[in-house]
Amino acid sequence: MMRDNKGSAAILSLFFSLVAIVMIALVMDVGYLLAVKISARHALNIALKAAAAQIDRAALADAENSRVVILEQEAKKAFYTCLRENLRLDGNNNPLSGSMADGTVGVEYFHVANDVPFSYQYGDFRETITRPAVTAIISFPVKIGPWIRVVRPDYREVTTIYVHSTVAPRVIRKTE
Repeated sequence: MMRDNKGSAAILSLFFSLVAIVMIALVMDVGYLLAVKISARHALNIALKAAAAQIDRAALADAENSRVVILEQEAKKAFYTCLRENLRLDGNNNPLSGSMADGTVGVEYFHVANDVPFSYQYGDFRETITRPAVTAIISFPVKIGPWIRVVRPDYREVTTIYVHSTVAPRVIRKTE
């Protein structure tokens, strides 16, 4: 006598469907965090490019000792203005409606490096800058999805994302 296996096949199909749905949801949660970090890196790069563009034109035009010098105060102002605009932040770096951050964005490190080489360390990250540049590290809280917390119960509802970048001005000299 043969047994009918239709019921066990249906249960097995249902089980694998549920596992697939959970895995897809987990991938979407992780993908969201990665997309937020990439978007934040782009915003940071744009802000650093604006800062690095604040060049002392007199130092660059000096016939005897032409050099790239980034104006520190102007660079800092351009950096914060551009960062706040691109991350949709208010004047205190708190998120406005539509911001990717779920809390205050911290500028953990900001430095205009005119005297090179310049080395610095933040946590276990180290960098040596070999030409005039602007570097920054920002951090901000982001809510993580529920499926990440299922896999990693030690994670809280909000995690902090750190983003670092360094940008040097690119000066193109006109040759005749």
